[in-house]
Amino acid sequence: MKVVFQQADLDTCLAGTIFDVTTADDIIYRLNGALPEELADAQVLCLEAGGSGLVDKNNFDHHDTCLPLPPASAQAFLARGRPVPYRALLEFTEIVDQQRSCLLPAFPNVSHLISGIRMVHLSTPVLQFITGVAVLRQIADTGLDPFSSLPPRTEWMPYLAEKSKRQGELRDVARKADLVHADRLVVGFAETEAIGAPGALYRIGANVAVVHSRTLGTGNRSKFIISGDGIRVAGLLPYLNTIDPGWGGPAHGTIIGSPRYGSRLTFDRLRRLILTYSKVLGTNERHPQ
Repeated sequence: MKVVFQQADLDTCLAGTIFDVTTADDIIYRLNGALPEELADAQVLCLEAGGSGLVDKNNFDHHDTCLPLPPASAQAFLARGRPVPYRALLEFTEIVDQQRSCLLPAFPNVSHLISGIRMVHLSTPVLQFITGVAVLRQIADTGLDPFSSLPPRTEWMPYLAEKSKRQGELRDVARKADLVHADRLVVGFAETEAIGAPGALYRIGANVAVVHSRTLGTGNRSKFIISGDGIRVAGLLPYLNTIDPGWGGPAHGTIIGSPRYGSRLTFDRLRRLILTYSKVLGTNERHPQ
């Protein structure tokens, strides 16, 4: 089976696990998503790589659409007949997708493990994906409860050690962050490469987190993530896409990101734009197609 993915995050890896993806499959990483011919071919499994809503074509995504779609792993779970071993992992993944970190167990948990895998194998997305799928399958097969902290398995320790190291970076994020009152909300701004920065900003009082990464884009471009702690931020998309096309996010609207290849905006310009249009934060406005 040919499998195309765009990012080896928890949602994508769980969808791959549910579909029994193995190293015997033809696994392809595409930064900008699946090709049109791949999305049109039901023999190609596209995971978080475009084609939102087209599950009949084996496309499992929930980004860049007005459709109220669940995460890719939830779509995969339904398509595969609701396999019981993955039910708890799916519930866990949905909480992570909704940025409700307060409901997750303490370190180390499943989200930390997947993050650690991505950090250790930073330059090899296919290995990130293969490893993520393998550990999620192991968790499901052994019946571990994802809503409890993970046991200290030897093979997981390098990934959790890397994540623990990066947790220290998150403390720096909290110390250096800039919190700004905008209407009824507090917007937190931070420049960091640390995964999990939005949660660090929420913990110091931000309702909306704006995170700038200088290294995750291509060329000289940066990456931005804007997320809300239970607050919709998708109302910003029409304004962002007017000057920097390619912004998008899942239909629930509580997290949006700059184009996959990076943004042309500077952090200062993005900050001014967000504060100028802060009244749309928390609204139910959906971005146009």
